[in-house]
Amino acid sequence: MLPDLDPVIPLLHQGLALQKDGKLPAAEQVYRQALGLAPGHPLTLHLLGTVVGQTGRWFEAIELLQSSLRIQPADPKAWNNLAVALLDAGDSTKALGAAERALALAPDYSAARLSWANACFGLKRFAEAVETFRAVICHSSALRRMAWFGLWRSAAAVCDWNAMDEAALGLNEALSSGDMVLRPFDALAYADDPQLHCRSAAAEVARVMEREGVNPYAWERSARPALQRRIRLAYVSADFHEHATAYLMAELFERHDRSRFEVIAVSFGPDDRSPMRKRLKAAFDQFWDVSQDNATAISQRMRDEGVDIAIDLKGFTRDSRPSIFLRKPAPVVVSYLGYPGTMGSTAYDYVVGDPVVTPAELAPNYVEKVVQMPATYQVNDTQRVIAAQVPSRVDEGLPERGFVFAAFNNVYKITPAFFAAWMRLLAAVHGSVLWLVCSDTDAQSHLRSSAQSHGIDSQRLVFARRAPLAQHLARHAHADLLLDNLPYNAHTTTSDALWAGVPVVTCMGQAFAGRVAASLLNAVGLPELVTHSLPEYEALALRLATNPQELRCMRAHLKAVRSSTPLFDTERFTRDLESAYVHMHERRLQGLPPEGFAVPEVLGAGMQPLRSVPPTLQTSP
Repeated sequence: MLPDLDPVIPLLHQGLALQKDGKLPAAEQVYRQALGLAPGHPLTLHLLGTVVGQTGRWFEAIELLQSSLRIQPADPKAWNNLAVALLDAGDSTKALGAAERALALAPDYSAARLSWANACFGLKRFAEAVETFRAVICHSSALRRMAWFGLWRSAAAVCDWNAMDEAALGLNEALSSGDMVLRPFDALAYADDPQLHCRSAAAEVARVMEREGVNPYAWERSARPALQRRIRLAYVSADFHEHATAYLMAELFERHDRSRFEVIAVSFGPDDRSPMRKRLKAAFDQFWDVSQDNATAISQRMRDEGVDIAIDLKGFTRDSRPSIFLRKPAPVVVSYLGYPGTMGSTAYDYVVGDPVVTPAELAPNYVEKVVQMPATYQVNDTQRVIAAQVPSRVDEGLPERGFVFAAFNNVYKITPAFFAAWMRLLAAVHGSVLWLVCSDTDAQSHLRSSAQSHGIDSQRLVFARRAPLAQHLARHAHADLLLDNLPYNAHTTTSDALWAGVPVVTCMGQAFAGRVAASLLNAVGLPELVTHSLPEYEALALRLATNPQELRCMRAHLKAVRSSTPLFDTERFTRDLESAYVHMHERRLQGLPPEGFAVPEVLGAGMQPLRSVPPTLQTSP
């Protein structure tokens, strides 16, 4: 029998009020006091689980909510809150099941329907997500704006541009009223607008700090004596496995100067037991698996271990943990590579860019201080293997003859305007095809239907299957020209193409995400492939597709410079990045605040003021 619950109810009301005000530690204390008075009380377990989840301790939250449901299984709110905690923990499969249990108990429960749709998105069941978000929009005014966002990104994932336009109407209405419903990563693909990206990042930081009750740790800037030890770098990511980030960075980790730096991996992602995972574990001095730890514990461990510089390789990308860095785990915090934009918080001291992606004139759009690498911000692994055996065109579903335009970006990056330009290219180049990487049948159907609406035979769209990196690089032999898009450029995809010897045509935007391909092309000595408008982009692609000699010259250039170009000079890149780290560290030891700077083109020279866009990439007057 439960004891008299009269003392518990007022405590629960008190806890709810504290929780609503964002005073999460105080709310948790009150709920634990109530649980002490009535152990096993399901509502107390439920409420304690929600507040624990808000602080980022998702696994603990899941256990508490499951305990509540074992006692009171007919509580749809508890099932939905369990679904939310499971989504936060990255388990979309179990989240879907929990949301279904909530809906079985309360079929009209819109919050559970929203959770179900978010779980579908996580499981890449995008078409189902689209329809469910639409249902939430129709039935819940309170959840409508979140559902608009869910509808937009789900529709983008399957190239359902009608649904995207529908969602954009709601999103634009919310944005114009000051409600930042766009999450930062999605904002990159929503608009080529660095100011919007900054506002979205700042709003996300505010949400995280409120949700998790972040108590920032402030490092004093007073001068400290230099420590007679190596500078301790901590690279923090969920992607230390078979992942695009690992494909780019593995060699950098291996090349770090161990006489000057101690290099630590802080891994909160899964262990896929892949060869890349084994390689990465061997590349670091220490490899911390913190996948079961919350942000507070991870941050504290980094402080306890004396990390000098913490490098966030995730930003706001999938499975990111910005709350680690908002707690200031090291005296210097750096955002690098994973997220192409500002993190929107002064907890981050620096963002690593270059004169193209983060030129001096765009530095005010970053809360962090900008650090410019000499050539390009993107490191590359020169050990990436291109498979010796190249599959035939027939094996890849390509015709025996005909020009192959390739667009190997994730399809959510495709916009109707660029797709229309691609269709005009197909119409102008007889026998040509458009080669895309897409396994989602709904996305394929939408793209084929769109091609037909432009008067193009849908069979001229060829969809490549997913393949291991070495095989994917090998099949680039059949691609004649890679077509990029805005507002979110091809990033690793551009590097892959250039490494495999395929020219890339891009259109340079205003925000970081829309300037990456320009940076990479400039770093391989092909700035002439960078355009500044859609008509210019289309004209250049058509010229190259109908001028095989010019295209052959570009391929020959890529082959000739691959071993010497700055884009693939990992040794030099590592030394330049290390000099940037040393400068950051020394400023901190001198008690100086962060400042923007450019790493010099001459190794060993002093740091320089931020540079503007190189003349080769500036628009003609």
